[in-house]
Amino acid sequence: MNRKIVIVGLGPGDPDQLTLGAMRVFEQAATVYLRTSKHPTVPFLPKNTRLENFDDIYDRANTFGEVYDTIVARLVEMAREPGEGPVVYAVPGHPLVGESSVLRLLEAAKKNGIETEIVHGLSFFEPVFGTLGVDPLAIGLVVLDATELAEQPENSLPRPHGLELPVTRPLLVGQVYNQRLASGVKLALMESYPDDHPVTLLRGAGIPGEEGRLDIPLYELDRHPEWTDHLTCAYLPALPVLDAFGTFANAHYVVARLRAPGGCDWDRAQTHASLKRHLLEEAYEVIHALDEEPEALTEELGDLLLQILLHAQIAAEEGQWSIADVFREMSEKLLRRHPHIFGPEAGKTEKPNWEELKRSEKAAKGDQSSVLAGVPRDMPALQQAQALQRKAGDLGFKWRTFEEVIDKLVEEVQEVREATNHAELVEEIGDVLAVLASAAQGLKVDAEEALRLANLKFRRRFEQWEAIVKERGLDPHKMDLAGLQAVWTEARQRAD
Repeated sequence: MNRKIVIVGLGPGDPDQLTLGAMRVFEQAATVYLRTSKHPTVPFLPKNTRLENFDDIYDRANTFGEVYDTIVARLVEMAREPGEGPVVYAVPGHPLVGESSVLRLLEAAKKNGIETEIVHGLSFFEPVFGTLGVDPLAIGLVVLDATELAEQPENSLPRPHGLELPVTRPLLVGQVYNQRLASGVKLALMESYPDDHPVTLLRGAGIPGEEGRLDIPLYELDRHPEWTDHLTCAYLPALPVLDAFGTFANAHYVVARLRAPGGCDWDRAQTHASLKRHLLEEAYEVIHALDEEPEALTEELGDLLLQILLHAQIAAEEGQWSIADVFREMSEKLLRRHPHIFGPEAGKTEKPNWEELKRSEKAAKGDQSSVLAGVPRDMPALQQAQALQRKAGDLGFKWRTFEEVIDKLVEEVQEVREATNHAELVEEIGDVLAVLASAAQGLKVDAEEALRLANLKFRRRFEQWEAIVKERGLDPHKMDLAGLQAVWTEARQRAD
């Protein structure tokens, strides 16, 4: 039968803070296995108790992960061997605060059917709170591990626990154990905090004779190596929400405040209907920035986001929904439609057909409307034409070859020539444009984008044409076609 593993907390370092429960376990144990003997409480353990430690592993392993895995393997092996009494493992502080070896041990013990018991001890938190003079619950303190904070995610992915740091709450960063780690923590924090944001370094909290406090600006965090070791943590007070630039909390608060009593008269007067034209204008300004002013893209995207936040705030004030519902709908839809990335068979699942997924979603909601119902009637006409034809094509309503489309285009152009009145001409021109949109659809060309780029090209060339005409004092109305074309050719060369 396996022996039980008892995991005991040694407290932060002051022997007076060692619990009676821990002392009772130590007095009854034949042997106590210490993660490390380098702890101020160790000399005060019962003299009749045999102490063993794992310090030798630290000298041989390349990483802390290797150290902890080796310790866990030894403890599990001991627990599976015959013997009297439990295997007692003692760690600094509280066993479940900043103790990776304990978490790994609990998991390994569960897999091997080994019973475990936690004997609680004071963590480093309690003396830290005493030194700072704060109530962590009252101030909403957030605790992060320095190693996780300093780790830079690849491919610009957000951090595992969120896109942004909770800067509007006070933050405690534990285990800032060397200067290199302090540098990584500083860089991570400076993404969200001002460079001169106050930081309090606390070293040796709860350990008599080693307690220290250093108040510095954030940019100095890695400039005091003598203050960074395994007993160091860093405290940052909260940023006022109006100073928390670059966070969603700040943007959300500003918009809500503008809409609140005593806010901006213009913002308070807006409705979903009145904002429609602004939403459209801002979307077009984003497109303009993408094409011609990339340096203005962040500003224009911010203006577009403002419109979304205003709509969400209006809905929230009316008790309908909030910005959280927007995020929820978006995320749930993305997860549903990407089972090959997020599903239980991620990496093995064949890429899904989006249109089939959309039809399944509509069927699940009992929506029996036409597949064309989801195409907005207010979309730009070419974009709408392609969207309608794409939806119809997904049900098999499409030309089978590109030649068939071209034949249809020739037919529609001929009908334009044969139109006898303006109404017929409008209809036939529309048919020509619709067939052109279909042809582009078949070639996987965005007709709206293609025409927009053509317009941009014409604008560049015509502006050069105007310049040449002005430079030479030409009168285009008096020039023949050959002269106009010659100037146009020169303008193209200048523009392109």
